[in-house]
Amino acid sequence: MDQSLGPPPVTMNPESLNAMSRNFWNSAILRAGLKLDVFGLLENNGSKVAGISGSELSEIIGADDRFLHAFLEACVALGLLEQQDESYRNSPAASSFLIKGKDQYVGDLILHITNHWEGWGRLDQLVKEGKTLLPFEAGFVDVPTYWTDYMLGQHNRATSGQGNELVRSVDLTYKKNMLDLGGGAASYSIALCRANPGLKAVVLDQKEPLVLARGLVDEQGLQAQITLQEGDFNDVDPSQGYDVVLISGVVLIKSEEECRALFRLAYNVLQPGGLVIIQDFMRIDHSPQRSFMDSLMDIYVLISFDPGAGDRFGDEVAAWLGDAGFQNLELKPLPTHLALVLGGKPE
Repeated sequence: MDQSLGPPPVTMNPESLNAMSRNFWNSAILRAGLKLDVFGLLENNGSKVAGISGSELSEIIGADDRFLHAFLEACVALGLLEQQDESYRNSPAASSFLIKGKDQYVGDLILHITNHWEGWGRLDQLVKEGKTLLPFEAGFVDVPTYWTDYMLGQHNRATSGQGNELVRSVDLTYKKNMLDLGGGAASYSIALCRANPGLKAVVLDQKEPLVLARGLVDEQGLQAQITLQEGDFNDVDPSQGYDVVLISGVVLIKSEEECRALFRLAYNVLQPGGLVIIQDFMRIDHSPQRSFMDSLMDIYVLISFDPGAGDRFGDEVAAWLGDAGFQNLELKPLPTHLALVLGGKPE
């Protein structure tokens, strides 16, 4: 569990509140470093043991010297960069997690999260109105940027550890056909198919995420195992006889009515004895760290996705699955912030 996302100190004082108000400075610096490709530039010049000088970076980026110097100093203060004399290099954390192409890269996810700044800045207004504000509706980013950062961000989550947690937590040894409902960039179908060579998956989603999914499936050489199908949940053919249905990252951003309809659909398309896998942010492990994250996630999805969205209680999700006909329900907290609810269709 990442303790850095635990609750704030119990004892509050004026300075701790002032520090809380400045937290957005940190995310702004992190976002700017990614947008300016500072970490990538420093990594690509890794042969320079001492790093790169601020003036060199300023010339490469086309930045104002004074502003860039202050920015680099702030990155050092946050532990993103290291400084030696007048030169800078990536910290171990930046080198591990902020360089595109590395397995644990999370830069796209960071961009997606910070794309929602406009909504957070209008939180008082949105709370009064009970309204969601998407980044492209506010003009903060355009539609293609929103979709790309969103889907690649979810892929970052999968490749930086969540995919392995899912593979370790579900046994699909004897399963043959999986339907991945709202599968996005096919990240978890890729993880499960790589771990289970006898498994084939159909990933159903809209056009935009499937464009990204195609490249990722091709990159992994899984074209024979993974089929991409453009459409919505009404386009599912119940006669296909799936023995697994995966629903990942969907329950969090849908209303209760939509989730219940989705669970009924999953039940109808599964063969007797089939397995449904719900993977999402859910309130299952009630440790202080998880409770803190779940509380913030709940308001985040309301203002960023849908007024009917929510970080659900695991028992609640299990009850909806039970109402749809599933049995042998199992709730599984994971070491990450996501959790699983599993259910079986009776034989």
